[in-house]
Amino acid sequence: MRLLSKILIVSTIGATILSANTSSLFDKIASMKKGTDGYIIGAVLTKEQQEKATTNMIKSNNPKVVKFLDGKNLLIAINSSNNRVLAINKRYSKIDQKTVKGMIGTMIHDFDEPTAMAHDKMIYWIFDEKGQKLSEDDLKAWKDKISGKPTEGMALAEAVNIKKKDVNFNPFVSVKLQSDQPMMSKVEDPKPANAYLMISSDKLIKETTGIK
Repeated sequence: MRLLSKILIVSTIGATILSANTSSLFDKIASMKKGTDGYIIGAVLTKEQQEKATTNMIKSNNPKVVKFLDGKNLLIAINSSNNRVLAINKRYSKIDQKTVKGMIGTMIHDFDEPTAMAHDKMIYWIFDEKGQKLSEDDLKAWKDKISGKPTEGMALAEAVNIKKKDVNFNPFVSVKLQSDQPMMSKVEDPKPANAYLMISSDKLIKETTGIK
């Protein structure tokens, strides 16, 4: 099984040949340098990362996607044809509010001001094809155009699943920080939070794996 895994991850023999357009899409997204812990969305794994993938693979329901753990809390999904990163998911267990706020500060430093916040438990950063951050006004205008009325409370996860040809909103990379406790509000007796950071490219996932 380990040999089979190593062949799947490292070897390109027999792999699906990606089109020039798809390879260009990976390169474009990799050039944005959005990621964490040494992993970049769209970028090919380093030799060390490939070794971790080989020895720490977990079950995937899609043969075009390989998933593996780097440590206990960092889950990476890659395209099995070219070892390029599709998604990064990092989990944080029982952290205090001060730690959460510190994470947000670091992310603002790395990714600029957020595109949107929902219910003080989800924060989003969304980037277009040029790597430019889309603003909250961009997002709101797009949602208003779809629904015909203001939708400030509409979750981004729902919004990005709505398709309409005449709407000019085409996110390439998204970053989401979600917590089961309020992240910014002052709480008299704050509880430890469980949070996760997700960095991904829906565009890469849909165009190279068939996942909708």
